[in-house]
Amino acid sequence: MNIGIVVHSQTGHTLAVAVMLKERLLAAGHAATLEQVEASGRAKPGAANVQLRYKPGIDAYDALVFGSPVWGGAMSSPMTIYLAQVTSLQGKKVACLATHIFPPGLGANQTIGQMKEICESKGAIVCGSGSVSWFPVGRKRRVAELVDNLTWALVDRVEPYNESRQQ
Repeated sequence: MNIGIVVHSQTGHTLAVAVMLKERLLAAGHAATLEQVEASGRAKPGAANVQLRYKPGIDAYDALVFGSPVWGGAMSSPMTIYLAQVTSLQGKKVACLATHIFPPGLGANQTIGQMKEICESKGAIVCGSGSVSWFPVGRKRRVAELVDNLTWALVDRVEPYNESRQQ
């Protein structure tokens, strides 16, 4: 399977998770490419006028992972603008990931919900999602669990995804 991992990462946290996911997918024998949505200049939360310097193409991929940090309870501005500009995800398997610094439920669930809604409205089959807090205690374990869950959702699952599988 050819999987595209498309993330916006301003501080490097979301990118770090995406790198681990890419390595895991490659080790499992899949083609995986990591690309970053890039803003022209430093983007701010809630900004609607962010210009994108780089918008990854997605047509070549069988499945996609979209990743974003949580900014003020929502996706980052560059990822919001990028997904709004994607014309179609018809029939593509998609997984969504978010990174944040808050306890679970404070923005991460909203961000994942926002990403799913946009992707499904463009015809995607959302097969998995998850978030990870960047709080230092237990971070390595949480990131590893998220990578495992997203890998499972993208390439191993047969039954519809059950979010109760996530912890």
